[in-house]
Amino acid sequence: MIVAREDESRSHVASGAWGRVTLDQIVARNAQARPDHPAVADFADRAAWTGGEPESLTWAELDARVEALAAFFAAVGLLPDGVVAVQMPPTIDAVVALLAASRAGLIVAPLPLAAREAEAAELCGRLGARAVVTVAHTEGEMHGERLRDVAAELFQIRFVFGAGGDLPDGLVDLRRVFEEAGSLGAAPEIQRKGNPADHIVTVELATLALPSDEGTAEEGNRSLPLPRSHNHWIAAGLMSLLEAGIGADAVIVSPFAASGTVGIGAGLIPWLVAGATLVTGLPRSSDTLAEEAERHGATHVLVGDRFAARLADRLSLRRLAPTLLVVAEDEPHDRPLPAGTDVVDVARLGLFGLIAHRRREPSGPAPLPIGACAAPAGATGAPVLVETRLKGIPQRAGQMIAGRPLAGEVQVRGAMVPHFNWPATDRERRHRTRDADGWQPTGLGARIVTAQPPTFELAGRIDDAVRIGQSLRDLALVDELYRSIEGVADAAALVVETAESGPIVAAAVVPNPGRRFDEDAFRAAVAERRAGLAEIPARVFTVPAIARGPSGRVLRAGMAQHLMTRV
Repeated sequence: MIVAREDESRSHVASGAWGRVTLDQIVARNAQARPDHPAVADFADRAAWTGGEPESLTWAELDARVEALAAFFAAVGLLPDGVVAVQMPPTIDAVVALLAASRAGLIVAPLPLAAREAEAAELCGRLGARAVVTVAHTEGEMHGERLRDVAAELFQIRFVFGAGGDLPDGLVDLRRVFEEAGSLGAAPEIQRKGNPADHIVTVELATLALPSDEGTAEEGNRSLPLPRSHNHWIAAGLMSLLEAGIGADAVIVSPFAASGTVGIGAGLIPWLVAGATLVTGLPRSSDTLAEEAERHGATHVLVGDRFAARLADRLSLRRLAPTLLVVAEDEPHDRPLPAGTDVVDVARLGLFGLIAHRRREPSGPAPLPIGACAAPAGATGAPVLVETRLKGIPQRAGQMIAGRPLAGEVQVRGAMVPHFNWPATDRERRHRTRDADGWQPTGLGARIVTAQPPTFELAGRIDDAVRIGQSLRDLALVDELYRSIEGVADAAALVVETAESGPIVAAAVVPNPGRRFDEDAFRAAVAERRAGLAEIPARVFTVPAIARGPSGRVLRAGMAQHLMTRV
């Protein structure tokens, strides 16, 4: 299924930003060029947080496993362009599942680890998923059992595949597939029209960015399918690969799941294109990341900016000096790193791409460019991977800081930017937000840093979405969930900051008059609706009323700031 227009494809291919190679073809090329080179390894403590013992594979072994699973997908009747939902922590199995689906011509729909039955059922139902790939559990979350139950409700799902051992009944164990790889034969060659790299390889349900001057969110769900082709992903990955100098002998440690612009765009794709070594797993502490970096001789480590300074200290104690790819949040934070740390900052452009730029000063990241962004920055003739602009929006008091007004909303277009052009209903077509010139709103506000050259810094989201982990949550939908609980007259979801874990969701609740409100019972009722972990409020505040502006918009930032003073 091709989602790129022919004229766009020709233009990006001519610029060098796009090509004709698919992700699985890159695996085969790497296996042929350097079969015995280490390709991918699990964290040593894998068994402590999910099923299965840690493994490591060479490029030849990885290619063989990808081929076996792709052949198995075809053998059981999964046809090209069919959707496979994947909910897996960062492991070798997750990497194999994505690449095998690519080789079989399937489309992967990544499901966040925090998602439970309600979100899984919506994603599988709306995208027409025919199969699910998962694990038994991650840190006590029983993915296998939950997704098996979702499959029982949705008759369209024919298979639930499981990896990592200790699987519940009803899941097809992929370990047996790999053990019997020799009897499966080769995966059938997929015949594609047009440029094979223009076909979709992933699709997600993305929260729409509403214009900031709209009063309230529209009734119902504000999400649309957002597909990406092989070329979209490779263009995103080139930004980090070129800016960070990732080569064939690099060893990349990534704690991010194989989903989203960070997990795939900044972690998986640079490793794949370079033919390097990837070490992946769920970090339980900064020490874990440092230990894995030392164990494997890491040259590059991905880390969230909230934990980057701590990790830099741990690495320094071990006399290690890898390049840190520091993943920023949606707002700037004053988190300097030790002098001498080699840093490439990775700024997410909402759901649509990223900008990687090498840090020149230890005090903080450089501002982001307005206009064309190539990699490496400043190189003559480098292909433009993304373009940015700021579109003016009305000011709101909560977005004014220290005399620096919000300059506008960040909008993007270019080789790495996907569009909402999945086959859609008439209603969904009306809600696509890309304009005639290809500019896509991100829902992110920005403040001007310099006028010449024109640069900006991210200033947080300006819609009713919030980033929790690697995914965006529509707070308007969470409001509706909280209001649906018995005994609640009104409610709103708020975002509060914690020093330990970053932003979390809290609930402000107006109880029905005369009713005794039980905080634990409210939280349990939310969980019983099969809501995801991110929707279950970490804190619950009872309030006399929900603060709203003249248009009816919930004044979330002001309420959160006021309520946190009561803690």
